[in-house]
Amino acid sequence: MGKRNWFYRQLFSYMPAFLIVISFIFFVFFQMLGDQSRKEAVKANETLMLQAMSSIDSSLKTIEQMLMTELLNNPDLSTFYKSGTENDYYLNIRIVKFMNNFRNAYPLVDSIYLVRSSDGFVLSNATSSGLEDYPDAPFIKPYIEQAKKDEGWSGVRHFEEFSIKEPKRVVSLALKAPFLKTGQGFLVVNVTANGLSQLIESMYSRDVSYIHIIDKSGADVLPNSKSEQERSIVSSAISPVTGWDYQSGLINGKWVDVASQLYNVWFILGIVMIAAGGLWIVYAARKNYKPIERIVTQVQKLSQTKVAALMQGSGQDEFTFLQSAINQMLEQSNTYQRQFREDLHVKKAYLFQQLVEGQHLPKSEEWEALRDTMQLNDLDMPQVVCVVEIDKFASFCSQFTQEDQYLMKFALKSVIQETAQEHGGIVWTEWISGDGLGVLVQIEETDDPRGRVTDMLDHARRWVQEHLKLTVTVGAGAAARCPAEIPESYAQAQQALKYKMVLGSNRIIFYDSLAKEDQGAMFDYFQLVHSIAQSFRLGKPDWKDKYGQLIQGIGQHLLSRDHIVSLADYLIYSIGREMGKMTKEYQELWEETGHRPLQQALHASDTFEQVEESFMKTLERCYEQLLQIQVTRNHSDTIRKVRETMEREFANPDLSLDFLSERFDLPSKTLSKLFKEETGQKFVDYLIELRVGRARTLLENTDHAVQEIAEEVGYLNVISFGRMFKKIVGLSPGEYREHITRTERDSAAL
Repeated sequence: MGKRNWFYRQLFSYMPAFLIVISFIFFVFFQMLGDQSRKEAVKANETLMLQAMSSIDSSLKTIEQMLMTELLNNPDLSTFYKSGTENDYYLNIRIVKFMNNFRNAYPLVDSIYLVRSSDGFVLSNATSSGLEDYPDAPFIKPYIEQAKKDEGWSGVRHFEEFSIKEPKRVVSLALKAPFLKTGQGFLVVNVTANGLSQLIESMYSRDVSYIHIIDKSGADVLPNSKSEQERSIVSSAISPVTGWDYQSGLINGKWVDVASQLYNVWFILGIVMIAAGGLWIVYAARKNYKPIERIVTQVQKLSQTKVAALMQGSGQDEFTFLQSAINQMLEQSNTYQRQFREDLHVKKAYLFQQLVEGQHLPKSEEWEALRDTMQLNDLDMPQVVCVVEIDKFASFCSQFTQEDQYLMKFALKSVIQETAQEHGGIVWTEWISGDGLGVLVQIEETDDPRGRVTDMLDHARRWVQEHLKLTVTVGAGAAARCPAEIPESYAQAQQALKYKMVLGSNRIIFYDSLAKEDQGAMFDYFQLVHSIAQSFRLGKPDWKDKYGQLIQGIGQHLLSRDHIVSLADYLIYSIGREMGKMTKEYQELWEETGHRPLQQALHASDTFEQVEESFMKTLERCYEQLLQIQVTRNHSDTIRKVRETMEREFANPDLSLDFLSERFDLPSKTLSKLFKEETGQKFVDYLIELRVGRARTLLENTDHAVQEIAEEVGYLNVISFGRMFKKIVGLSPGEYREHITRTERDSAAL
């Protein structure tokens, strides 16, 4: 202890000055840090508010755009507003199914209902009624009476569809249907305020900040506590989509402002403390100088070895401590470096996701700084976005363990990067989904984008197939000449992958080489699917020929996977609907041997050939069993002959149930009952379908007058013929002929 007296003397001499100065420095440091943190918090709060506004606007705009698309393309909605009636149950059921599917696709949507102006009929996903009896009539009436026009999303309001339920706080959008015309009706969609709150609540912590959304009437869209409403506003903005006022702030903003006001007072006190500390240091230095001088003099008298031994003996404990501290600092430094590298990978992947989705378009100087740190592409050069998708991903997941999947994905990413280096190119690769690897290929101004992508990625694709025993399909977008075009190139690459089902896997699909889809052909496909379902139900073998026509048409028109899946789903639905008209025995047969196997085959198929083959086998197997049931049933042969007679003589105006009952020696009631059990249709409905089907053929392929066509198909009264034709087809004979002529003219122009 005696050897360390001078150490403690020095320590206690300078300790007061040290504490004074360090206390002030720490206070100033934390004061400046707090001030900077407050500024950063305000800036982050503003960014959070804009992000929340963007998220809500994007969701509402997506819902609005998808509804407008449905109003344009959905034939059921068009029929509902143009010629629908309250008793058109099949149409109403299909529309309710569409509304339920839309709600499932967009969870923010609470309810949807349709209003038809012609008869005041209201149809929602939960009920139907007249406009005067519908609880939400006060909201929609001003739109129908044209007192309100195109106001977009409403402010928050209370929506009560049933009196037994409490009203919900919703924002609503009334779309004119169709929105290119007037007078036919409106489609109203309601989005819950709680849903909007849940959409953005994960973006911020209520303990730190808050967000208010005020509609045009001054009401709060989001539920807020009284304490939040009384807090000061830091940032605000007006939504360009809804016109709502977004306000945000910090929870403890007032206390932070009060603390910042005391900064100047403490700063003056700190200067005084520094001056006092300086004077104390001078005093202590003078007081301790003489002992230090005597020690230095004594050390100089000693030999070098003695000085070294003395320093080693007296400083052993201190150096041991310093060495331990230095080792600890080095270890912490290495840990921080490893953590920095790991965070860098995460930040790089997040930046890639933002870049391709158009959420982050950095400035040139910002990007240059990021390039030096993360080794990124030069966005001043053209870029091509590609998406590398693992084929048969479900089989890939079941075949390999989680560790093997990570290893193979790492190998796939590495081989693309190494291949690019071998070809003298620059790429940026990041996983954007479980089976999709995003690739940003940098090209020169003089390069051919397709050639550059093929050179880099085709070699990698073949290497993966040979060494990793799996295949990948690459979708490539067009070249992006500036960062703003990168999201479009990314969307094109994803769209190109949707044609993998038709074009095949294990290849590179360029978006610009795809032919444009023939959207007008989809209506013809649906009509053909409906005809296939009817022939299948009636046991007619011509359903195979019609199925072949459908497959041939799909092969001629380059359809995406979405359209092929839609057609397959519609085929399953149409046959199921037709079989549902028949007896329980036929319905059970379809459910067991048709519906379930077809759904399983559709989800398990990756290519169009697989869908075609599995559907044909399943339908043939179900059709054979259907024929066996018909053979074993009584009167099956008689009803078949009745159908053949109707198909031959449907143009006979005298053809009726009594006419056929006399020919086949059966009471008319018995014949009607047997016909319904065997075909699933009433006699009159089947006869009308035969006559209208023939009339459609004559309208499409001849220029005969409507009066002549009516007589040719068995109608003596042209008015009755026109009324029945419009009820079945949805258009009058003249309108149908104009529609066919216009469609043929548009197809010829394309």
